[in-house]
Amino acid sequence: MKRKFNFFAVTGLVVFFAIAADLFVVYQFNNYETRFLELYGAQQDGYVKAMLEQIIRLGDAGTEESITEVIASLDATASRYWTLSRDNSLLFVKSVMETGRYQGFADGTYYAGETAAAFLEGLKRNQVGHQVIYLGQDRFVASGTVFGWRGEDYRICLLTYDKVVLEDNILLECRNSIIIILSLLLALLMILSMVMSRKISMQQSQISRQEAREVWQNQQLEKLDRQLGLEYAYSASRHVFRRSMLDGFLDELFEKGVEPLHFAVFEVETGENRERFYQRMKAALDSHVLRFSMDGRLVLLVFAGYGKADSERLAGELQSGEVRRIADFHCGDREESYKGQFYRFWEEVAGE
Repeated sequence: MKRKFNFFAVTGLVVFFAIAADLFVVYQFNNYETRFLELYGAQQDGYVKAMLEQIIRLGDAGTEESITEVIASLDATASRYWTLSRDNSLLFVKSVMETGRYQGFADGTYYAGETAAAFLEGLKRNQVGHQVIYLGQDRFVASGTVFGWRGEDYRICLLTYDKVVLEDNILLECRNSIIIILSLLLALLMILSMVMSRKISMQQSQISRQEAREVWQNQQLEKLDRQLGLEYAYSASRHVFRRSMLDGFLDELFEKGVEPLHFAVFEVETGENRERFYQRMKAALDSHVLRFSMDGRLVLLVFAGYGKADSERLAGELQSGEVRRIADFHCGDREESYKGQFYRFWEEVAGE
């Protein structure tokens, strides 16, 4: 016996779901900034590639001073700047003035911290990569690579302060809009669930009375559907079936004990001839002859329950100058499935 619908239990579940959804949203927003910064880093890699190309253009005539001049020529701020190092020694940081403060320092000193050190050590030669790193309490999107010049390895990096990216007005507007919309949707979900739960609770008795009648009606419909399906399978006088349906018909004929079967394969050269052939079949054949459109130009007829002489006579009458019968197979043995016997026959037809 079914339990009575519990309005309070459903309401409690909806409230629990809303709370869980809120917690999930909070969790996702905690990862939101990092994920967005990683996407930004992929775009920032392009700037590093462009800078690397400029350095390569300097060629052998260039010097370290030339490289630093190229980097220093770009606008740099506390929020976005470049670094350059060789043999773990810093050659450039932010600007010429700022570089003087770090003269003689190792790049590992500047890139202190677990994430920053891992990023620096993970840089690959001529492959630009990016990572979200922390320098002290500040978070940056760092992109960089290692390049060779005059037999030495240099590290060039571009760092962007996360606030520059995350505090963009459009981004903040989108983020706040998402929060508001999700909050409204969850509140609406709770209200609608409570209203619908109450309504369902009031209609419980009516639904119970209708269920028994619906079960009986469904059983009758299923029975009728099986009967109609069986009749449709044998009422083939107006239908040409696809090849994909052949297996189902052969299994059904075998299970019902229909015998014998006669397979006749015809070749029709053009679509226009095929249409005329279909019209002739409608006039000459009854619903006990199944028709299938096979690969390419081939049409298969399955004579179900016909004697061999009758099926061969009908198949012969269907031939014309436009239609050629290329193969026949009379299947009167039910020791093996019709499907297995047919596919051995079809392999021979396909191999010709």
